[in-house]
Amino acid sequence: MKITSIEAFVLEFPFKSAFLIAGGVAGEPGTPSPRVLVRLQCENGSVGWGEATPTPKWTYETTETIISTIKRYLAPAVIGIEIWDFDNLHRAMDRAINPGVTIGSPLAKSAIDVAAYDAFGRALGVPVYQLLGSCHRKTFELSWMISVSDPSQAEDLALEGLDAGYTVFDVKVGMHGEAGDLDLVRSTRQKVGEMPIQVDANRGYRLAEALRQAIRFSDYGVTLFEQPLEGFNLSGYRRLVAASPVEIGIDESLRSVADLLEYTRSDAIDVAVAKVQRNAGFHHSRQLCHAAVAAGLGLSMSGLTETDLGLAAGLHLAAAFGISPLQLNGPQYIESPHLSRRIWKGGGTVNLPEGPGLGVEVNEDYVRQNSVEVTIDQGI
Repeated sequence: MKITSIEAFVLEFPFKSAFLIAGGVAGEPGTPSPRVLVRLQCENGSVGWGEATPTPKWTYETTETIISTIKRYLAPAVIGIEIWDFDNLHRAMDRAINPGVTIGSPLAKSAIDVAAYDAFGRALGVPVYQLLGSCHRKTFELSWMISVSDPSQAEDLALEGLDAGYTVFDVKVGMHGEAGDLDLVRSTRQKVGEMPIQVDANRGYRLAEALRQAIRFSDYGVTLFEQPLEGFNLSGYRRLVAASPVEIGIDESLRSVADLLEYTRSDAIDVAVAKVQRNAGFHHSRQLCHAAVAAGLGLSMSGLTETDLGLAAGLHLAAAFGISPLQLNGPQYIESPHLSRRIWKGGGTVNLPEGPGLGVEVNEDYVRQNSVEVTIDQGI
């Protein structure tokens, strides 16, 4: 059951509201936001879909590089590989785009990996979580993101989340200064009462700032302080974990299982944040989650404001490891008109999709009719 073809499409979805992180504005209301969809087909006719989310304010892959990487390098490398042979699939992709000190083009590789799992599950008639080996839960809480340009806007956005039925809140910090970030958390706490609050700095603090903020955030009952520092920074995270009353989670700099092992050996991590796209799909994400569990670490999960296609992928991984709540904020920001039926039905909870593969049905006619052309520079 070999892979016979891979196609890549770019769809643009307007953001419903502003999306800001410490690296800058990642999305403006009404501004088109691209998503790269991959269609993978096997020789038996089984088809699978995957999604990559270009987020240049978060990582280096752009729409243009994802498309060129898939079309010129990854797709030719994996044609003819057996769909069940995920180890060989990733070896082929790594030969085409060398990992170096990171996975190397993880978003592009993730779209192919997820599409392969989807196609294999459909060929066998089983959901992806069975391919991952377990299912610990089927209902999950989603967090509502508090991401604002002015801390004074926090209460209104928190109220919007409460009205929408959310019971967990994820506050983006690292962009308003220490006092402004604290005001943001304080305002959110005043509005949501005793509901859980997590904070995500997206590498926005220096060590001294993070040490001070960890103590202050603890006073407001913050349950997770995610990615406070830039880079790998083992020594900084070791000091922070030792001093912080709030658990420290690692996201952006947790690029591989090898990274996780180094953080664990250095006592520089409390919670490993799983992210399907950051780790090039299910294959490496599953390994990372198993390693985290074996090390006695907590597990969290975040995403890149995916559509419900990417949301489905996150839910299958979360089901395999029993992770909840989930920072899979796509439904807050992006619609999913390319699916025949949405997974997210509204509110702050979502159910694991049943059915073979990812359990979602992509409207292929919609994808082909609405795909936009991306110009790839041919070079000098």
